[in-house]
Amino acid sequence: MAIQIKKSVGRYVIPLVLSLIVIPFCNAGQPDSLLLNMMPDIPEAITEPPGRAAYLAMHYWDRYDFGDESRLMTDHLLERGFVDYLDLLSLVPADTMNRSIRALMKKAEDRREIFLFLAKLSERYLYEPDSPVYDEEKLIPFLQEEIQSPALGDAEKIRPQFLLRSVMQNRAGHTANDFTYTLTDGSTGTLHGLSADYILLYFNDPECEDCLLLTRKLIVSPVINDFIGQGKLKILTVYTDDDLEAWRKHAPDVLKSWIYSRDAGQIINMEGVYNIKRFPTAYLLDKDKKVLLKETSFEILENYFGKLQ
Repeated sequence: MAIQIKKSVGRYVIPLVLSLIVIPFCNAGQPDSLLLNMMPDIPEAITEPPGRAAYLAMHYWDRYDFGDESRLMTDHLLERGFVDYLDLLSLVPADTMNRSIRALMKKAEDRREIFLFLAKLSERYLYEPDSPVYDEEKLIPFLQEEIQSPALGDAEKIRPQFLLRSVMQNRAGHTANDFTYTLTDGSTGTLHGLSADYILLYFNDPECEDCLLLTRKLIVSPVINDFIGQGKLKILTVYTDDDLEAWRKHAPDVLKSWIYSRDAGQIINMEGVYNIKRFPTAYLLDKDKKVLLKETSFEILENYFGKLQ
């Protein structure tokens, strides 16, 4: 069954999740009655939003009848409820999120088609960058459950094993993988050899329109240039493809204060040093090369440095 990411995903989240958490006094519209009937009743004694969110996360699937595969899948109830669930998980601590996901996958384990469908949904919504709820951290416990579940055979576990290896790399709070880069004059350096309070690791294709847009925004940003001027920020741009002519042609597009480089050995892609799913992809690192922001945007970057001024 083909899984399509719902562009209207947000229409379910507010009525079905927030109206149950922020003490049900908000008038957020009329939620889908079938989905609402599947929501657990939060005990009245739990009055604070964090506690209500945690209870809902742990009991969200209590009323879902996983034995009725046709109703859940044909009527898209499972997919719609799943997207609301992913949004809910953003409101609870990591340990609660992990326990909730483990409980869900254990609940579905006896229904192979449901288990497989949930696995596909988790990958589609949490691994695809264009998803409105994209979040690789949430994907990790799903993949871990798939790998250790008896519901899948060895061959079926190959993909979740591959995905888990990919998403476990270069996570926020962890040290970014080192690699060697090559400059236009043929000299080389390493990521870990750079010295600055902050390093913006910027993977790009010089002929990609979105990359050109991000480059221009960075060039004209007063706050970004202020940190560069103070020597606190270095921008390392890395081209991971093999069109040497295109890469050289666009070297003048960036400021001379930037480090304009390429992965001459194609190691980043071939060995999966970084899982680059689209261009541009940017990581903000601290002086110890720990990841502060993973796959970040210009707006988040500018806001981050604005708060440091």
